[in-house]
Amino acid sequence: MFKLLSHRYKKIGLIIAPIGLCLWIFMQLGFVSKLSQLLGITDATILNMSVAILGFFTFLFGTYALAFSKEKVEDEMIKNVRLESFQFAALLQMIALVLGIMIIGFMNNPPKDAGVMIFLSIAILFFWITYILRFNYIIHFRIFRYEK
Repeated sequence: MFKLLSHRYKKIGLIIAPIGLCLWIFMQLGFVSKLSQLLGITDATILNMSVAILGFFTFLFGTYALAFSKEKVEDEMIKNVRLESFQFAALLQMIALVLGIMIIGFMNNPPKDAGVMIFLSIAILFFWITYILRFNYIIHFRIFRYEK
């Protein structure tokens, strides 16, 4: 049987997932290189790689904590919503993959290996973000309104 994390990890995930995403985006936009120049570091490669790795794994752990944390009350309805959200995210990911591959196939200058890797990474993140958003929307907003 699959074991979920305790409810407190959901709060941890809400804090560290955006921090990790921001770190990775700052590195991609070149802010880390500019910061290293201000600090007088001549070779910013190590700092860039460190921030990228830290940001990626922080975001990954935060997403994991959000996706696999228990709710305060974990019952059959929550398990059912969890399964439906998982199926919905998988369906959307398959549609996005098919459309993305079709678009890449019809491009005049298709992306090289790095572009395909970024596309596949985004497809994986799209799945987990869709799952987390749909699950939390149904549990905290839709059912909450229905109970009132």
